[in-house]
Amino acid sequence: MPKIKFLGGVREVGRSSILIESKTGAKCILDHGIRFKGKERLPQEPDTTNLKAIALTHCHVDHSGALPYLYKNATPPFFTNPVSLKISEVLIKDSLRISNFSYPFGHQELQKLIQNSYFLKNGKRQKIDDNFYLTFINAGHIPGSVSILVEVDNKRILYSGDINTQQTNLNKSANSSDIPEIDGLIVESTYALREHPPREELEEKFVDRVINTIENGGRVLVPAFGVARSQEVLMILNKYNYKGKIFMAGLAKEVSKIYLDHPESIKNIRMLKKALKKTQFVSTKSVRTNVKKYNGVIIAPSGMLKGGVAMAFIKSFLNDPLSAIYLVGYQVEGSPGKMLLDKGIFKYNENSRKKHAHNAIEIYAKCERDYFDFSSHADSVHLREYIENLNFYDNSKNIFCVHGDPKSTTSLSSTFSSKGYNSVAPEIGEVYTI
Repeated sequence: MPKIKFLGGVREVGRSSILIESKTGAKCILDHGIRFKGKERLPQEPDTTNLKAIALTHCHVDHSGALPYLYKNATPPFFTNPVSLKISEVLIKDSLRISNFSYPFGHQELQKLIQNSYFLKNGKRQKIDDNFYLTFINAGHIPGSVSILVEVDNKRILYSGDINTQQTNLNKSANSSDIPEIDGLIVESTYALREHPPREELEEKFVDRVINTIENGGRVLVPAFGVARSQEVLMILNKYNYKGKIFMAGLAKEVSKIYLDHPESIKNIRMLKKALKKTQFVSTKSVRTNVKKYNGVIIAPSGMLKGGVAMAFIKSFLNDPLSAIYLVGYQVEGSPGKMLLDKGIFKYNENSRKKHAHNAIEIYAKCERDYFDFSSHADSVHLREYIENLNFYDNSKNIFCVHGDPKSTTSLSSTFSSKGYNSVAPEIGEVYTI
């Protein structure tokens, strides 16, 4: 009977990591991410004795950021796909460069991770040990994202990773019908308590607001996550025939070029290429200065205004009553983006150990600001629908609710417990047997 140990990402969003062990002691680790707050940034220390494989659901650093740590003293095979590996490399290097936290690994371990990488196509069953297999299945979250089906000791465990069951412009959606019968499910709970607005209506509203702002003499800043969200916004503008100027800066530019190199990961590569052709990339300080003079849209990370190249533009927008800042990603409580939306104040403190600098900004916004929920996670309705459409073996309805705050994970767990499932919201370090 296989064991599941939760090393991180439980009753929290961050440092996702799950260890699965067979009855013979063979082990596999699914994801190994970091979080950005608190003393414990990495998952719980795993026992890597007899570690047969590591597998990644997607490149976001809350799932990938601590992977190099597993290569300090070992070289297990790492299963991923080309686009996830390339962007993980970019994001991990960026984390090491900008973080004030001293991670217990560096570029040497990252290179060992890359050297031990193996690409696994969706739907291909990969043997990692006797009676121990991995299969990747499209998760619909971002390009390259997968759910992982683990077959071990004649049991099937599905790890959803981050999933989205609704079509976006960039990705094909996840589909429960792609999943065979299972004995257990490890499922994300990020939006277990929230519903997203209808996608088409939201897209039209966003583009209308952008056009109105620019026609009235203003500019629009869209702070967006560099991975997937920036490109999604760009495709939305193109989809609704926005004719004005578009500028893209920072990590969003680098990731866009990676996507072009991996067209198999994109739902409609022709649509993305068309949108990118209309975009001007901002790469130098002098160009950033000139871009501020134009009436147009600037897409720039970071998505929560916690730093990034968006900082080069934000002051001029905050002080301009004709302009607008439109946030398009989840805003964590206490983040500068959340405070801007709720209180109309942009407050940012940069304490850089590496730059030996301290910058404090506090500005009352004169510009328009709003939030457009272009999420790449399934919401409460679609998450429950996804789970209910899965086929479980008789008396094997084991559900583990992870990747969400305490209220979201326990609420989702309680919902399915009331429906007759063996549903729990595990805590860090807990071990369960299937």
